[in-house]
Amino acid sequence: MEIDDANGASIERELDELQRESQARRAELRTLAAELPDATSRRAVMRAMVSSIVHAPDRPLVAKRVALKIARTPSDLVRRFRNG
Repeated sequence: MEIDDANGASIERELDELQRESQARRAELRTLAAELPDATSRRAVMRAMVSSIVHAPDRPLVAKRVALKIARTPSDLVRRFRNG
């Protein structure tokens, strides 16, 4: 009986420790979630992207990369449909 009681007590201690760690993680996640904005509209995201591009020091490079990406998209789609 002593072995079962000792084993049961150690299991209870481990479960209690896991419960405390879980509660600590939940509290941490709640504080992180509270710091996040409630919602961000697509318009706000697009406005922020345009603003960052306008104020970027390397606009020509960014414009070139965007143009190349847009030019690659149709060929990427064709390749994807051909390969299955």
